[in-house]
Amino acid sequence: MKKILLLGAVIFGLSSCYYDNEEDLYPMDPSDCETENLTYDDQIAVLINLNCANRGCHYTNVQPPSLTNYDEVIANLDRIQVRALQERTMPPSGPLSTCDHNKLTQWIADGAPEN
Repeated sequence: MKKILLLGAVIFGLSSCYYDNEEDLYPMDPSDCETENLTYDDQIAVLINLNCANRGCHYTNVQPPSLTNYDEVIANLDRIQVRALQERTMPPSGPLSTCDHNKLTQWIADGAPEN
């Protein structure tokens, strides 16, 4: 009886360790990712706020560097490029989506305009 319970617990435990990647399940059409005429105020601020400058991470007085406004993002752009785009170690919840990665890369390539 103990063996059956143990086997059931193992099977249940293994089946609950399942991870779906949203991009794998619902692949995005590359044409849906707008990467032209991006500005910090219109597109990048939202991307940074959702992925980096939320209250648990790079927010004022939480985890340096603070990335809550354009000047702070520009001051840390080299670090953002390395950690988020090259090494893909940020955000800690997992790499940026392909679209967000492409947007951030293109915005930087375009000179990181504010508005």
